Amino acid sequence: MALLLAAVAPLALPLAATPATPATVTPAAGRADASVWLAAIAKDVVTEFSGKGLTSDGLSISVLDLRGPGPGLSGSVRGNVSYYPASVIKAFYLAYYEARKESGALSDTPEIVRAVRDMIRVSSNDATGFVVDAITGTTSGPELSGAEWESWKEKRNAVNRFFEKRGYRDLNANQKTFCEDAYGREQAFRDGGRNRNRMTPDSVARLFAEVARGEIAGRAGMAEMLTLLSREVTADKPLEEGELEEARLAGHALPPGTRMWAKSGDAYDVHHLVSRIVLPNGADFVLAVFTKGVKTVPDVIPRVYAKVAEQFSGAAPPSAR
Repeated sequence: MALLLAAVAPLALPLAATPATPATVTPAAGRADASVWLAAIAKDVVTEFSGKGLTSDGLSISVLDLRGPGPGLSGSVRGNVSYYPASVIKAFYLAYYEARKESGALSDTPEIVRAVRDMIRVSSNDATGFVVDAITGTTSGPELSGAEWESWKEKRNAVNRFFEKRGYRDLNANQKTFCEDAYGREQAFRDGGRNRNRMTPDSVARLFAEVARGEIAGRAGMAEMLTLLSREVTADKPLEEGELEEARLAGHALPPGTRMWAKSGDAYDVHHLVSRIVLPNGADFVLAVFTKGVKTVPDVIPRVYAKVAEQFSGAAPPSAR
């Protein structure tokens, strides 16, 4: 792991303006206790942003501590609630792509490599559509019927079957992402919205943990995923690409020297950010923050990131607990 992390250049992160006073809860060693201080953080943030539309039903937080054996500072608040994931779903397509390559079922081409890069680095929807076709053996087009339609649907659900075998639940990763709308078989496959993409914060936090631990693909695949998900968050000026800007805003709320690997998503009324974070003190954790109803309020997610990082900044390493 250390060798692979070294391949991603350390990021020097400037401190943002001092956030509101964090919840005064002592960091805990177990999952249940961690959920207590996460609940306090959620309550503080909802109170702070209630005037801008944030409610307790519109915020979910999931944390997985990656240091050593045992649960560490892991827990969640409404982490098992299902959301429309927007572009966060692209992290699952990335993982399946790497797993297919690892098994020998998929070979890279220049265009697949370019599309995967653009899907993750700039969150291109056009690139995502190409990747979904490549990893599932399906294509968009006019409506289908009969056996041909059933075969197409079976192929398109390949990502779901892969993660279901790994024990994932309440995950639907079978739809392309569009800038405007879906037509033909893509629209029919949505089934009036009943078959839309969905996930929980807990599920994507687990995915990021498995990526970090090299459990999805081998050494080469793990290194490739970390490189694509790495985020430079030290820039003082806003970044042009929305995907990179989301990480920059959250990164400015974290201690200098923090490293981050992330994927964001926003569409309709949802706004999410999931990250693997390594703090200067060695704390290594995954943080998924999902919101609903405050898509146009950029400070909500960075505030949660700052408060969670404070808990990890003051936590003793597992060997001392």
